[in-house]
Amino acid sequence: MPYPVSPPEPPPLIRTLPAFDHTSAGKITALNELGQSLPSDSRATQVRAHATIRYSVPPEESHLGTADLLGPTLSLTEESQPYRLDSGLSFPLAQQSCLPETCQEIAITPGNPQQPTVIPVPTPEDLVEITADRQEYDQQRQIVIATGNVMVRFRQSLIEADQAQINLVNRQVTAEGNVALTRGNQVIRGDRMTYNFVENNGSVYEAKGTVSTRTVATDLAIVDPLMTGVTSTLPSPISDRITAAQPVQNVKADTGLNATVSAGGGSLFGVQGSVNRLRFAAERIDLFGNGEWEAENVRITNDPFSPPELEVRADTARFNRISPLRDELITTRSRLVLDQSFTLPLFRERTVLDRSQKQPLPFTIGYDLRDFGGYFIQGNLPSVPLGPVTLDVAPRLLLQRIFQENLTPFEPASLGLEAQLSGAITPTTELRGFLSLNTLENFPDLDEEALRGSVRIRQQLGAGFALNGEYSYRNRLFNGTLGYRTVHSSLGAVLSSPVIRLNDQGAQLSFQTSYQSVNANTDRPELLKPIRPNDRVTLDRYEALGTLIYPILLWQGERLPATPTEGLRYTPQPVIPFLKLAFITRGVATQYSEDYSQSYLSASVGLQGQLGHFSKDFLDYTGFSLFYTQVFLDGQSPFLFDRLVDQRVLTMGLVQQIYGGLRAGIESAVNLETGLSLNNEFTLEYSRRTYGVILRINPVRRIGSINLRISDFNWVGTPDPDFGSTPEP
Repeated sequence: MPYPVSPPEPPPLIRTLPAFDHTSAGKITALNELGQSLPSDSRATQVRAHATIRYSVPPEESHLGTADLLGPTLSLTEESQPYRLDSGLSFPLAQQSCLPETCQEIAITPGNPQQPTVIPVPTPEDLVEITADRQEYDQQRQIVIATGNVMVRFRQSLIEADQAQINLVNRQVTAEGNVALTRGNQVIRGDRMTYNFVENNGSVYEAKGTVSTRTVATDLAIVDPLMTGVTSTLPSPISDRITAAQPVQNVKADTGLNATVSAGGGSLFGVQGSVNRLRFAAERIDLFGNGEWEAENVRITNDPFSPPELEVRADTARFNRISPLRDELITTRSRLVLDQSFTLPLFRERTVLDRSQKQPLPFTIGYDLRDFGGYFIQGNLPSVPLGPVTLDVAPRLLLQRIFQENLTPFEPASLGLEAQLSGAITPTTELRGFLSLNTLENFPDLDEEALRGSVRIRQQLGAGFALNGEYSYRNRLFNGTLGYRTVHSSLGAVLSSPVIRLNDQGAQLSFQTSYQSVNANTDRPELLKPIRPNDRVTLDRYEALGTLIYPILLWQGERLPATPTEGLRYTPQPVIPFLKLAFITRGVATQYSEDYSQSYLSASVGLQGQLGHFSKDFLDYTGFSLFYTQVFLDGQSPFLFDRLVDQRVLTMGLVQQIYGGLRAGIESAVNLETGLSLNNEFTLEYSRRTYGVILRINPVRRIGSINLRISDFNWVGTPDPDFGSTPEP
């Protein structure tokens, strides 16, 4: 029922209760304004002066009561007081003999102060809860003025400040002094703030805060049923693999975002991970109820320390909603600032943030000599949703082919195409499709050499097991000193186990089994017909594989504190010096139709470690890896794509700090019987706490990449409030 509206006459009485106590049973002991005693309890304890008032009347009603706490006394300023005070327990102003969760509000009226009026408790959605050292209420204007450690709660919003003025009719708050607005995981701090709880809009001046972005889902891994560990793309850099082998510690850095531009094989452009927490500063931020905002003199960084190493600055920024999956950010004079000393202009004023879009740039430049004739320009079209899956289409203009073959731009022979289909059909089923056309000449009657494609589906079975099905056409695989080999077609499935952890030092076991019907080139004359159009043959292929990795930690040093001048100077997490001995054993049994088989047991032993902390300017980090592999082979595959010919291999890797954040690395694998190289990779890296750039070139595989890392940090507490005080470089 609605609360009664206080009559304008007679004027309000001022009543003081010199003692105000409560017990653990929820009873109240007090003296009313006539000096008459209410029931008491010897176990009562005095209410604290700092208290909470829940203004429990809907904003459209003008019948709110409030109180001003003055030390141990309570001054009342309205004839009817339908509100509740909280100090550990919830209780009304007069008398309560019920439990807090079941009680009703009781109000004393001046007409008959000894006859309380029972008023029902309103719904929680209508509560404006104010906690402060002192609160004053203006009945005529329906305004509360709170001072000292103020907290104002309404629904999912919380405002903290030194002082605040709250209009209870329209839920408008004006706050000053150490202001903080919290909604969910978003926190905005400032010197002054105006905010409307109902409309969710307002302004924050000299704003600073943190933003928690939505985490990007991790793609389900697709296991290649033909060749475990054989791929045409680059593995992770050797520096990352050495660091990942260090003992696990309770670090505060997350994966972060990695953007890679590759050339020579695999995907041209790839983005993995996300930055989930950012700091920002602005002279003023205007918040709008639909989730949009506008800001002046904006600074954004992923660095928890000040001054930031990496930040984006703009004179103005406006964030607009376009659709449920698309937003736009419009900025003026935006620039990237590195180490507070180097400024790089960002000429793009409008950025569309598409949560369904995989490619962050409208076009990219790539290189693929084998299929596309060299350099090309790729256009990244917007993603097309097709129910639970998404289609991405990227046309290519083949620049090098145009010049070498004197073609006219945009004629079919100068054009190519790549398309990808991906999505989750069910929560446990993932679908991936890939199509590559290296020319559109004679489309749709294309030559078979112009087409590559695959369709893969992954089904999670529970307990970590997964079933992967695949059909691929002209799949290209790298097989050591035999180089790249093409599997013309394959159809099959692979059942993979979870990684079974054996101890807390990283020992693990995994296994898988698979079947494929494979059509590929062979050099076995007994399998080929005398008159044939090619050297391909179709065979059934059955395989079982198991891998055991058993590292032994020989020595471990101490990491430096996670501060910007020590452990986090050049890396997103402190480096832990260590030395580790590792044993790797893999057993593979493969059976083919026509009574062919290939089985082997490989054993690898090696040392892996890192010295230094990568904190000083010069030669403070050395990472190394040295492994010897011996293979015991029985039989031989009739195909070349999976034939094992490298039976004694020495693998070496070295990463060395040169100066500051600059590191250089090399990794090489050599067949000790033939002297041929299986792998040669050179890296040049510039690493900082918040970002890193790494250039990688592999002349053996004829591929390379440029990788940009943006670190993601998690921290506890409030970062340096002087975030925004650094002058413009």
